[in-house]
Amino acid sequence: MLSLFATLWQADSAFPNGGFAFSNGVEGLAELGERLDGEGLAGVLAMTLTHRWMGMDRIAVALAFAAGAEMDRLTEIDRRLDAATLPAPQRTGSRRNGLAFLTAHARIGTPSAAELKKQVERRHMSGHLPVMQGAVWRACGLDAQSALAASAYGVAAGMVSAAVRLGLVGAVEAQRCLGQTLPLLARLVDEAGPADALTCDDFESLTPMLDIATMRHASSDVRLFSN
Repeated sequence: MLSLFATLWQADSAFPNGGFAFSNGVEGLAELGERLDGEGLAGVLAMTLTHRWMGMDRIAVALAFAAGAEMDRLTEIDRRLDAATLPAPQRTGSRRNGLAFLTAHARIGTPSAAELKKQVERRHMSGHLPVMQGAVWRACGLDAQSALAASAYGVAAGMVSAAVRLGLVGAVEAQRCLGQTLPLLARLVDEAGPADALTCDDFESLTPMLDIATMRHASSDVRLFSN
């Protein structure tokens, strides 16, 4: 039961991890004229979760969770994720989110958060959000599968929230879209498999439209979100 409550705590959009400043490509897609009503947004969520989260965030969270407090191992996972994240706005956003996440947990007193924050501030690590989540959530009492669930839900909920704030969908339609995505989230987490079958060589992402939208958005004169 503790793992369930810890998961709800960490998946709560009110937790101060800095994610409110990032749309993860939603604003860029809107600028390109992509259809982002309820149906269109659901398609973007499915694409992001299946072809980016599954091959990037999911692996980073799982590997970092397994590494626990092994700082050298976490540094290597973080370095490899940084190298595998090609669009600069995605790298920057993940690093900023990761530092905000660590700052909140350090202030709360979560074990290992303060040391990880120190490593990031000293530039010994980039501090990518999925890596920091995997390491810190283990200390928070989440089990490995719950950590993956919280990560996947956080990505989906963050993109839906961005769509609402951009005026692309209404609040009710957004929740309908998020609810319809839950079976996909459950399937992907169930299919994730054990971390001992994964390595940093497994990092992969295939979301060209989202990547292009994110990179074009970085040079936009008027924007609400950082990416």
